[in-house]
Amino acid sequence: MFPQSNDDLADSANLYPTSFSSLLLPTASVNICRALSSLSRTSLSISNRLSSIHHDSLFVRQIAERYQLPLIANERCGSWYIPPGIKSGSAYFKSTDGHHGQWAFSPRRLNLHVLDIVEKHGGCIIVDSTRRGKSMPDALSKTVPIWSAVMNNLLFGQNCERAGIYTPEEVVSPSEHSQIEARLDAFIEEAK
Repeated sequence: MFPQSNDDLADSANLYPTSFSSLLLPTASVNICRALSSLSRTSLSISNRLSSIHHDSLFVRQIAERYQLPLIANERCGSWYIPPGIKSGSAYFKSTDGHHGQWAFSPRRLNLHVLDIVEKHGGCIIVDSTRRGKSMPDALSKTVPIWSAVMNNLLFGQNCERAGIYTPEEVVSPSEHSQIEARLDAFIEEAK
């Protein structure tokens, strides 16, 4: 299909678009826009949203059963996915504390009650949601790791070297990870 030689290239000049506008077919583009708009409205319907939340809550229950760990809702959205009867608590890890270049440890949102749950059960599962297209909320990929690293250093730092920070490699680039790591000492000092 692609030209293999200069002769083929000359013969195929009329086969390939020469500008972006030549790709647009007026009636086709209007129909495509209508179809996409209709699909968008359908996927944003109340019933689809509720169905999605229900499906995700079933997944959350499966993970909780598999790991035998309590579920903590990151407020507000995390509570949508945890049935009240199995919700062990809630926390508030603000996603903006994990936004690129805005990383922070918040002394106003210490979430110390989460430490009690972690101590009692050996861990916990924090549940949150994010917008479509993102694989993980910033609160879970960066804010919670910052909080965990600060807490580990405050609680256990006197007995060992400063603990580093763990961020999921699939979501946080090595560059961003190292930039957060570079601020960790300041976060620890701020929390003291």
